[in-house]
Amino acid sequence: MRLLRPEVAALLRKELWQVRRSRGAMISGTILPIFLMVVTPAGQLLALRASPRAMADVPLGSVPPGLADPEQVFTHFLFPLFLALSGLVVPAIAAGYTVVTERERRTIELLLALPVRASDILIAKLLALLIAAVVIVLPLFVADVVALLAMHLVTPAYVVLLLIVLVAALVCSIGLALLLALLAREHRTAQNLNGAFTGPLMIVMLLILTVVPGDGRLLVLAAALLAVGAAAFTIGLRWLTFERYIA
Repeated sequence: MRLLRPEVAALLRKELWQVRRSRGAMISGTILPIFLMVVTPAGQLLALRASPRAMADVPLGSVPPGLADPEQVFTHFLFPLFLALSGLVVPAIAAGYTVVTERERRTIELLLALPVRASDILIAKLLALLIAAVVIVLPLFVADVVALLAMHLVTPAYVVLLLIVLVAALVCSIGLALLLALLAREHRTAQNLNGAFTGPLMIVMLLILTVVPGDGRLLVLAAALLAVGAAAFTIGLRWLTFERYIA
């Protein structure tokens, strides 16, 4: 299936305009990543630096292997977790405002009256969500890694691993947004499904970051997120029909 068909390109421009006009999507999709990627990590790092002896009271085995230093716990455990969560939530939140709300308000029939396929409409929406998420999250990521590099907490090679995790989280979230668009019929249902999708994923991410040793934990985390995203895409595209989309 070609994603850049003329119909998809035209719909993509329309969807990007709609995302910008959606105040709820922009506010929610911006404030939450700021808290997850800037405010909360900064507070965690300051707290760990202010009490460097706190890790001595942590029971053995409750932190990732090889991470006894508080700053290592932050850079190799806490920050990757916040980063992955940010990549997961932004497209999902925006989908709740743009895709589901459009169906809830019964304006989707106007799109389906055009000479396009339901898959064209959905692909354009998902691409718009991905672009919006990159525009929101990438500047925050750059600000974070610049600060971490300036404090000599990470290396350029480790920054690349963090970027891989962020990209994998975004891809995973777009796949989940596809399922969300097919399953949710109202905004409240979309919020509940977001929690149902994100909760188990967070447990898996915590397990990976805790159990897998070394920097390889980030590659395993990225692979797991990509696998979930690919499964969501496969299920969504096989299940997608004109009737299900407008139901």
